[in-house]
Amino acid sequence: MVAKPRRAARVLLVDPTDAVLLIRSHDPSLDAAPSWWHVPGGGLDPGETPEQAAVREIFEEVGYRLADTGQPVATRRTSFTYLGRDYRQAETFYAVRVPHRPEPDASRWTETERRSILGWSWWTAAELRVTGDTVYPTGLVRLLDSWLSGGPPSTPLRL
Repeated sequence: MVAKPRRAARVLLVDPTDAVLLIRSHDPSLDAAPSWWHVPGGGLDPGETPEQAAVREIFEEVGYRLADTGQPVATRRTSFTYLGRDYRQAETFYAVRVPHRPEPDASRWTETERRSILGWSWWTAAELRVTGDTVYPTGLVRLLDSWLSGGPPSTPLRL
């Protein structure tokens, strides 16, 4: 089967303590599926820009309305299989400082999200450095450290 191309937008929501929100998911189509942590976000709808998708996805997945995404802080290309389908995905990442920790709201989740999302947590860079859990993107600590120390990069980092 040929991998389906897909574009996605993801957002590092960073709270006042410099922790980032991660969602824990698994592939519900697999028995005893392993889980992983990831930055909230998702695929672009037809005609949507990455910025528009980032704002929509954060509202749908977290229930938080972003006023602005700012400039992209990173990009990544990845391949994966989910729900029995192979994907080749190009991702754009944004980082947004939030004034408080929004508590994710599942009321706008799709049926697939309800089956695949296992929870969420706020993670510090120190916790990310020592975890044995799978976290995507793999360069998240480097990206978070870079953004916290210098703000948005002049050109997006490649993860």
